[in-house]
Amino acid sequence: MKKIKGKLTRIFQYSEALLAVLFCCILSAESKIWLHPDTGLNLYQFLDKHGYGFYENHTVVTEDDYVLSLLRIPRGKNESGRTNAPKPVALLVHGILSTPKDLLVKGDDSIGFSLAEAGFDVFLMSCRGNRYSLAHRKFSIDSLPYWNFSWHEVAYYDIPANMDYIAKLTGQSNVSFLGHSQGGTAFVVLAATRPEYRARITSAQLFAPVVYMDRCRIPFFRMAVEIQEQIEDIFRDLQLNKVVLPYNPALLPLVIRLCHRDSPYLNLCVSLTGILGPDPEQIDVSKITVLATEYPAGGSFKAVMHYLQVAKTGIFRQYNYRTRNAKMYNQPNPPMYNLSAINDVPVYVWYGMNDYFCGPSDFKRLISEIPSAIGKQVAYPRWNHIDFIYARNASDIVYKETIRIMKKYTKIHP
Repeated sequence: MKKIKGKLTRIFQYSEALLAVLFCCILSAESKIWLHPDTGLNLYQFLDKHGYGFYENHTVVTEDDYVLSLLRIPRGKNESGRTNAPKPVALLVHGILSTPKDLLVKGDDSIGFSLAEAGFDVFLMSCRGNRYSLAHRKFSIDSLPYWNFSWHEVAYYDIPANMDYIAKLTGQSNVSFLGHSQGGTAFVVLAATRPEYRARITSAQLFAPVVYMDRCRIPFFRMAVEIQEQIEDIFRDLQLNKVVLPYNPALLPLVIRLCHRDSPYLNLCVSLTGILGPDPEQIDVSKITVLATEYPAGGSFKAVMHYLQVAKTGIFRQYNYRTRNAKMYNQPNPPMYNLSAINDVPVYVWYGMNDYFCGPSDFKRLISEIPSAIGKQVAYPRWNHIDFIYARNASDIVYKETIRIMKKYTKIHP
């Protein structure tokens, strides 16, 4: 194990040195680059620039002492802030390695801003472990205990804590839920394990929820699934089982040089954005640098392992601690999530036919196992995993219908 650790350390050192040389060479090239004006803006700067400077930033503490950020957009841009009339609440949850900004990054056409303009009191949750929710009352963010969580804890602790906070703040106990990718995973877990919170959800819109991955086509995914336990053991022994792909501001200048609108490498950049399903027609190439401004934003190693465990077994269940399951669960195998219990809230499962993370049959299986689920296959044939938040025509293809459905279950008239 010491030899492996030494080799890995040298690999990391050589990789860092190579990246540093490449970085310097790229930045030394003299060229005038046009950049989209949203490039480099963090979440709050982005809100200010797009006319939502009246946003509110709240702090939520979970039952297990994680300190989370919660963003509120209480009204539309041209709506008076003087009225105290309660509005239906929309709670939005981002995906893995992401931030709430993903649900706003399309600007006026984003799902977050569109919901605010449609009459919702919009709250964007920031899940534990991303750059906007890196705090704990007891643990340092560099410690192993801090990163000992998966999407199970996001569902079981983060969402309820945010729902309770919102209820106290607004007087509205119910919310309309919208989650993308891991945000959808978390909803399914919440609905299966905490019925008291499921009862407070008016409707749920799940954009490409990651649950079953039998038809996953991401490069090297199957290889990772096969050696999942070995990966887990090695990273644990080396104490590298903490954060995965943390936010690093040094990456943006590199992306700017390689992926700006007029770059000779632009086609490569477009191809890389299609790793979860190629759809170059829906990618606005001028915004690649905007998308890269805060991505990746960090996530937990344990969450990635949890996904690999589900993919390996085909069983949607809690984290497999293997020899420690008896201690953790009082049984030899992890408890399964009872999806059949989700029968009292309308759950709309949106999916594309070109999603490389989960295939159409994976989504159809999920829909068949949730009694109150309604399948929403996107008509556009090349729709992929990230089109739900980045696609040029997302508003016409998905958002308008999503908002119409959400309104149907609230007091907002269509």
